[in-house]
Amino acid sequence: MIRSLFAALAVLVAQTTAQPAPSPSITPDTPVYVGNPAARFTVESRIEGFDPDGNARLLLIARFFDAMSQPTTILANSDFDWSANRGRVQWQNRMRYGSPAAIVLVDTEGPVVARIHANEPALGTVTVRTDTRSWPQPRVVAAALGPHMVQIGWFPRAVQAVRIVRVDGRDVRRVMATLPPGTSTFRDASVRPGGHYRYVVTQGAHVSKLPAVAVPAPLVPTGDAFASGKGMWLYWSVNPLDDNYYAKLDPSAIVDQAVKARLHYVELRTTYGAQWLIPPAAKPTIDAIIDGLAAHGIVPIGWAVPREVTFEDLSASMRSIEYRTASGTPLRGIALDLERGDDFMGGDPNGLDALWMYEKYLREAVGPRYLIVATVEDPFFEHLDESMYPFREIARYASVLQPMAYWRMMTRHADFSPALIRTMMERDYTTLLADAGRSIPISIGGQTTAVGRNGYPPADEITASLEASKAAGAIGECFFDWDGTQPYQWNAIANFDW
Repeated sequence: MIRSLFAALAVLVAQTTAQPAPSPSITPDTPVYVGNPAARFTVESRIEGFDPDGNARLLLIARFFDAMSQPTTILANSDFDWSANRGRVQWQNRMRYGSPAAIVLVDTEGPVVARIHANEPALGTVTVRTDTRSWPQPRVVAAALGPHMVQIGWFPRAVQAVRIVRVDGRDVRRVMATLPPGTSTFRDASVRPGGHYRYVVTQGAHVSKLPAVAVPAPLVPTGDAFASGKGMWLYWSVNPLDDNYYAKLDPSAIVDQAVKARLHYVELRTTYGAQWLIPPAAKPTIDAIIDGLAAHGIVPIGWAVPREVTFEDLSASMRSIEYRTASGTPLRGIALDLERGDDFMGGDPNGLDALWMYEKYLREAVGPRYLIVATVEDPFFEHLDESMYPFREIARYASVLQPMAYWRMMTRHADFSPALIRTMMERDYTTLLADAGRSIPISIGGQTTAVGRNGYPPADEITASLEASKAAGAIGECFFDWDGTQPYQWNAIANFDW
């Protein structure tokens, strides 16, 4: 029973690239086991076939055994390096597969050699080999991403021109594109919600006739009003070691606090990369929170943390958008946490462009009338311009911009005051609006928790941030985060009218 529980959980392990790459730094603590300490490890490899991005996917999962060759599980504090001879490698949340894991993605035929090195525990290296030429799965695939998009992928990357023909439900044929060599995917953003489409993909003499793709029904329109007023970020863990483990959440207490604080919306983290953070065991608890908030007129919004511009990752965000509780309550928008760095979009091969490309494809998939909140890095506090972060491109596809204006985390001030906070919040708003390049609603991301070296903001700073944000023209302020918010901060939020 314990082992089956942990098979559904997730903790961060090491990010990798196609070349050997060090894992993110970890705490110096030794591994935490469910069972005895590991004496050796093996690697389970799963051929996942080919995806709509045109990649071959190989899943690698580390499995551990104690000195008696009995299975054991590492819950925390392991450290692995993952690499492959070609393509790219993305580390996975440990609890997604119940153990340290990574996915190898390649877009050309041939041998794949993956190397997995265990730094902590120090158990040596395992090498995994496969050859995509022996994989039996279909090499041309198509799938719906949302009510307005179907994506087609072909493997290997084309060496000839690719012609794509679409056949709709009335057998009307239409040439969608003729793509040059070097391509591996095509996104059809002209489909109609609820329709059925077949695709014929031709490369030279090779013709692939794909099964019909069913496109989802249209989404209920939402708008920026849902992300206005006072908000709060709420996230939970699927690791029972953590203080915010989902089983420790009290839905009634959370809803009562939201009501007392007079919140208008709550952003709930539903995905991390391609990992879904509402496993079946957590669904009753999370559903109770969503249902309870909605029953009091408080808007539940999904919160996704993208990691790569892949069909799999985008599909996780779509799962959040389409989510319904057991009683049918929907989430009323999606907030995309568009950050650089290894834990976020830093590993995407598209570089900074990945930050807006992800949002663009999601916007095309959901259509123009669904709420997308772009949670962005802060241009004022982080001294960022367009060359360092694509504010203008992100603003093009967002309904609302939400800068992470964590004033005590991102400044070197030793002495804070309400007057200083008001000045900073006003400049924060005007800086982002200028960088956006267009008139767009802004909801400030404020700070309650003690991130950084300057500790918790006192109540008068919370009030000052709300006053200044509202006076500057922001539609709201959302605070990070629920678990770190102190009673006096909750009182300050509750006492402010917005």
